[in-house]
Amino acid sequence: MLDKLLSKYRAMPLPAKAGVWFTICAIVQRGISVISMPIFTRLFSTEEYGAYNLYTSWFMLFGLVITLNLQQEVFNKGLSDHVEERPEYSTSQAILITLLVLAFYAVYLLLSGAINAMTGMSTLLTSLMFVDVWSSSIVSLWLARRRFDYAYKPLIAVTLGISFVSVVLGIFAVWVAPDEWKVVARVVSNLLPFFVAVVFVLASFVKRSCCLFNREWWRNSVRMGVPLVPHYASQVLLNQADKILISWFLDNVKVAIYGVAHSAGLLLAMVNNGINSSYVPWLYGKLRSGDCRSVSGVSNALILLVALLVFLLMLLAPECVAVLATAEYVDAIWCIPPIATGVVFSFMYTLFVNVEIYYGKAGYVATASILSAVANIALNLIVIPVFGYISSAYVTAACYLGTAVLHYHFMKRALKDAGIICRIYDARFIAFAVVLTCAFAAISLGLYTVGAWRYAFIAAFLIGLLVFRKRLYRSIKTIRTKG
Repeated sequence: MLDKLLSKYRAMPLPAKAGVWFTICAIVQRGISVISMPIFTRLFSTEEYGAYNLYTSWFMLFGLVITLNLQQEVFNKGLSDHVEERPEYSTSQAILITLLVLAFYAVYLLLSGAINAMTGMSTLLTSLMFVDVWSSSIVSLWLARRRFDYAYKPLIAVTLGISFVSVVLGIFAVWVAPDEWKVVARVVSNLLPFFVAVVFVLASFVKRSCCLFNREWWRNSVRMGVPLVPHYASQVLLNQADKILISWFLDNVKVAIYGVAHSAGLLLAMVNNGINSSYVPWLYGKLRSGDCRSVSGVSNALILLVALLVFLLMLLAPECVAVLATAEYVDAIWCIPPIATGVVFSFMYTLFVNVEIYYGKAGYVATASILSAVANIALNLIVIPVFGYISSAYVTAACYLGTAVLHYHFMKRALKDAGIICRIYDARFIAFAVVLTCAFAAISLGLYTVGAWRYAFIAAFLIGLLVFRKRLYRSIKTIRTKG
């Protein structure tokens, strides 16, 4: 069997090999993050861990605005358009991002008092954030180049090297740092590997390029990047605004507890991504051939699979929190069921987004993201002061469900515009899955105080998975063959 697998691997074309290793790299990265989390929750106090969670939320949001997220889709588009000039294009984009970071930092220095009051971070921490944004963005440019060249070996070495060094250095730094410097120590230990990598990345770019500046390339990048910022920012806000608002209305201790629940509830997000990455080529093959009717059966099985895995996570929430954190975070279990339901709803809307993108309706995707982010912020502003931080988990779940409804509506419009009249997804089953997921959450919440019944449910659930495993496996096997 091993020989057969090796033979198949050797026969794979370079893009397929690269895809396999990119997926493995992402899984290992996520694994390093999950394994290190229980260590950091024990090295930090709850206040400190909440402050670091708050930093990561602001880092993600500020990073999008400061760099216009040029290192993502805009850079990928540029690499496709300038195949013969990729070294020059890469260098010019690195210089552009550097200038954007410097310009925004100058603005920050002028408005530091107001911005610090808004973020709850010190000038030192915010300054480190700018360095973090710059160094990680430049490294992302280099990684994108490697993906386009299918150079998976250096990509894996750098990606996993940075992840591993960041965690090891972070554990040591937080352990030895005085209490008032632990958050700064973790931030510095995280950005230091990126900063070191940037030195080599910039040297590599400049060595292979004779162009540091191209006005036309810069103009096109900014033109493409600015309109996409609201879309990217809305996605970040949908995931991170709750932590920011909890910090504003309550304190960093509550941010820490909610952060642990958020991390536990999203453990299955990687599974969603893996399923979708296999599903998309199969779906697009079916859409190209006009065989829409066979899609709903497979998609129904995949939705059910995600819902069942989420239910298992809900049932095991007390054990997950016990592993990930200390007794101070025990209240996080009450946030996990609603957050986990959001995983199911997000998987549903991803199914609809795939169709929208296939028919060239990216504008619909951006509209739904922005509306959902606005609703998330508005509802959190209302419920957090009145009902506390746990209510934010329910708001997030409701917004994910609302996003799914919006995308379903937009998908139907995209199909109508394309002249497609057949039904791709089974709306009745999807509605049933929504109700089932909510029922799973309610059952889990009710079982947290009765341990014996909860373990009985877990045993019955696992037996049920064993009974239906062949049907679920057939669905997963189906999407591995493009239609």
